[in-house]
Amino acid sequence: MSRNLVIGFILLPVGVLLTPLVPEFGLPLIILSTRFLKERYRWAERINAWAEAKLKSARNWFRKRRNN
Repeated sequence: MSRNLVIGFILLPVGVLLTPLVPEFGLPLIILSTRFLKERYRWAERINAWAEAKLKSARNWFRKRRNN
């Protein structure tokens, strides 16, 4: 098994368990785990693409607010 898969499958349940308690740590761990798992699993690739799009949108929103 690839090192990336092991890391991804360790981070994913930790992120899922942390999300209800401290979402500011749990959600990034879930997204980070999809970065490791996207090489092998299509669902992880889709989640990662969705998260990238949301991050880009948020970045643009903050830049617009800062420039005004």
